Amino acid sequence: MFKLLQLFLRMSGFFLFLLLETICLVLVVRYNQRQNAIYTYTANEVSGFLQKVGSDAYEYLELKERNDSLAKVNAHLLNVLANEKMVASANTGIDTAYTSGLLPQYTFIEAKVIKNSINRFHNYLVLNKGRRDGIVPHSGVVTGQGVAGIVRNVSNSTSVVMSILHQQTRISARIKGKGFFGSLMWKGSDARIFNLKDIPKHAPVVRGDTIETSGYSGIFPESIMLGVVNKVWMEPGSNYYNIEVQSSTDMSNISYVYVVNNIFRTEAEQLEQAVLKEDE
Repeated sequence: MFKLLQLFLRMSGFFLFLLLETICLVLVVRYNQRQNAIYTYTANEVSGFLQKVGSDAYEYLELKERNDSLAKVNAHLLNVLANEKMVASANTGIDTAYTSGLLPQYTFIEAKVIKNSINRFHNYLVLNKGRRDGIVPHSGVVTGQGVAGIVRNVSNSTSVVMSILHQQTRISARIKGKGFFGSLMWKGSDARIFNLKDIPKHAPVVRGDTIETSGYSGIFPESIMLGVVNKVWMEPGSNYYNIEVQSSTDMSNISYVYVVNNIFRTEAEQLEQAVLKEDE
């Protein structure tokens, strides 16, 4: 303790110099506009650099986990679309699902989620890829867990996705192995609880049934996991079930997604519109 005190007394002049220099620097910065602007700019630059270094370090530490996540997404899509003769294009890095006639119908473009909301009535995601990457409006968006949403708007480099946690989102869904289909929509409270509508009362639906995409909308391929039936009941006098579904997708924990483009969707819609006009 005595030696520490001796050291402090021996260097007291140096410590006093540092104190006075600090006071002078504070006064100069505070009462001189130019020096204050220089200090603010420099401090912001240093702060931004340190934040970038920290972010890069965090991203590096997460690389293994994210790579594992991407591998799981790839494996999931390969399994889901096995009956569609899923193949991988080594040249473009885009997975393509083929129809029975070996004509490509769906392409899957990997994208990173850069913004996500889950606590509103109308929630959205923002992706780091857009028109120049081949993404178009009204494309489906899926993850390794299931469906995430539908592309709403697209710019050259980003896309805005209407989340499944949006009260206007409707997903064409069916009961796996039983064929009955209806519309899946979010209830608006719990992020994992959805309602399946339009299932008739003669359908043999029970708790534990798997709900998957029907493929009828042209936005999503069939057989993509949506969730599991949690509760089934019927209102008096109704001809349709009320079905509560627990979603397979945890929207609070997604980093990477696949954007699904149906190559033939526009052609099919135009043909359907032509038939409807003929019936008028």
